[in-house]
Amino acid sequence: MIELHQMVLFSSGVLVGLALIPVLSRIFDPESVQRFFERLGRGALVPFLLPGRLWRREPSEEQPGTAAPGERPDLREHRINGSLQAIRCILMALAEAMQHIDEAASTSSLTLSQARDALNRTGLPDDVKQTAALLVAQIDRVIAGNNTLRAELARSREVLQTQQQVIDSLRTEVRVDKMTQFANRAHFDERLDDLLRSNRRADDGFFLLLVDVDNFKAINDNYGHPAGDRILKGVAFKLKNALRESDFVARFGGDEFAIILVKANRHAATGIAWKLCQEIRDSRFLLDGNDIQVTVSIGAAEALPGDTSDTLIKRADGALYDVKESGRNGVRIAE
Repeated sequence: MIELHQMVLFSSGVLVGLALIPVLSRIFDPESVQRFFERLGRGALVPFLLPGRLWRREPSEEQPGTAAPGERPDLREHRINGSLQAIRCILMALAEAMQHIDEAASTSSLTLSQARDALNRTGLPDDVKQTAALLVAQIDRVIAGNNTLRAELARSREVLQTQQQVIDSLRTEVRVDKMTQFANRAHFDERLDDLLRSNRRADDGFFLLLVDVDNFKAINDNYGHPAGDRILKGVAFKLKNALRESDFVARFGGDEFAIILVKANRHAATGIAWKLCQEIRDSRFLLDGNDIQVTVSIGAAEALPGDTSDTLIKRADGALYDVKESGRNGVRIAE
């Protein structure tokens, strides 16, 4: 079912279009008006044209430690991104239309000023001077109206720029996991898809690591979810400090993290994975005055030609499953 905010967004695009039709039709040729509204329509319809999977029923809110391996995330971030993209398209279309209107008003004023000056310089017969004076007065009113319109357009452009900054800020916020300050699952999915497309065009190999905090459910059960959240933040801090600047890390869901090691071969990926494992194992985590040893299991897979995000994640998840079945606190590289 289409949600209220999507319908409001679509309706606002329609209303803006209806309001602009009379103005645009007087200034532009029919083809220019049609191109403008095609762009405006595409922006307003973005949320309705996103892949079908974005409109499935949302899963229930996941609790820390309960996410199943490879589980798809809550897709609200995707829908928010779609809505922000739609609003951004509408703002860009309006900004372009306002620019054209401003240019048309400026050209109109210049042409009218030249016509007025020509009338004033021309020696007219007495019987047409009164008519010419009325025409000059009308020209002055039109020029004044154009100047007012241009001033209003300048103010409107400032408003649009402010709104664009707000949109960009919101788009950044919905791509970040609030607890760990890592990229969230929606951002990870975008990044992985981009890298897989690049991987098909060039020989830029990369590895995907899935990192799972061992026995996290027991930590939640024994110390409570706030304590579990502190452990996740601590693990995230350790991961960030141990990784390269070029690596991409995201919260994959629950107690799981996803790491993309760019331009890494099997030897380098194995070394980094074991380094992360040891870094977490050797760290000191304090809960309620007690030292808690935390370990992680890591499954890794290399991006191969023809891989999709699903196939790559499935191989890394299979390697992670093997590690956990064999006792946890280790690394497995998918064949």
